[in-house]
Amino acid sequence: SKPESFSLYVSIPFCPSRCSYCSFVSHSVDKAGRLIDEYVELLCREIEETGKIAKAEKLKLETVYIGGGTPVAISAEQISKIMDSVKKHFDLSGILEYTVEAGRPDAIDKAKLEAIKNGGATRISVNPQTMNDAVLKEIGRNHTAEQFFEAYDLAKTAGINHINVDLIAGLPDESAESFISAANKIVALRPEAITVHTFSVKRSSEYGLGDLYSRESIDAALSVDGAYALITDAGYIPYYMYRQKNTVGNFENVGFALPGYEGLYNIYMMEEVHSIFAAGAGAVTKLV
Repeated sequence: SKPESFSLYVSIPFCPSRCSYCSFVSHSVDKAGRLIDEYVELLCREIEETGKIAKAEKLKLETVYIGGGTPVAISAEQISKIMDSVKKHFDLSGILEYTVEAGRPDAIDKAKLEAIKNGGATRISVNPQTMNDAVLKEIGRNHTAEQFFEAYDLAKTAGINHINVDLIAGLPDESAESFISAANKIVALRPEAITVHTFSVKRSSEYGLGDLYSRESIDAALSVDGAYALITDAGYIPYYMYRQKNTVGNFENVGFALPGYEGLYNIYMMEEVHSIFAAGAGAVTKLV
C-alpha cells in the first residue's frame, strides 16, 4: 500500500431478519423494505460524490468492501446498480481485492451471485455462524445448516474462487462439541478463508448486556482453542485479529486464510495502513 492508496467501504444496512446478537445499523427487509429503492438511489449518489473526492485527491483505490447488514438482502438488480455505480465512479483497474459480504445463506441465490461476479467482485463471505439448527433459531437466523451448504455450492458454481466463512464461538446454548463439529465441517469444504469470532454481547442488541455477559465461558474457551488447532492443522494461517468489548470469556476474533488468500481489506482496516472512504448508512470513513 502506497501513501496515495485508499479503500472503499459501501454499506447496505438491510437483512432478511435481525439477528438477536446484532447491534449494527441494519433493518429487516420486512420492516424496511419500502426504503430500499430510495436508499439505493441515494447510495449511488453518495458513491458518485465520494469518487469525485478520490479523483480530486489523485488517490489510488486498492480494495472495495460491500458490507452491511446483508448486501444480498436486496435484489440482484439493486446489487448490480450499486456495483455499476462503483465501477463508473472509481478506477478499478488497479484494485487488489473486491469483497461483497454476501453473509446470510437464506438470502443468496444464483441471480445475486451472478450480479456480484459480473460487478467485479473477487471475494465473498458466506456466513453460517453455527451449524446447529437449534442455535440458529435461538439467535434469530432464519436459515438452516443445509441452506449454508447449498449457498456455498452456488457460489463455487458461479465461479467465485475466494470465499470466507464466519463462525461464532460461545453462542447461547452451543456446546464446545457442537462448535468444533461445525469447524470440522467448514474445514472439510476447504474455503479460502475462515473467520472465528467470539460472541460479543452488545448493549443495543436484543440480548442487551443482561446475564449473558457473565455466563459460563468454558465452552467458549474450548471452542476457540479447538477451532484454532483444527484450522491451523489444516494449513490455514491466522492473518488478522481484533477484539471487542463484552465478548464471552474475553476472547478475540481471528481471521484464518490459506496462504495467498488473506483478506487485504481486513488488514488495511485493522492495521490502519491507509484511509478507508465509506458510503452509506452507518458507514464511517477512516482517514489515515
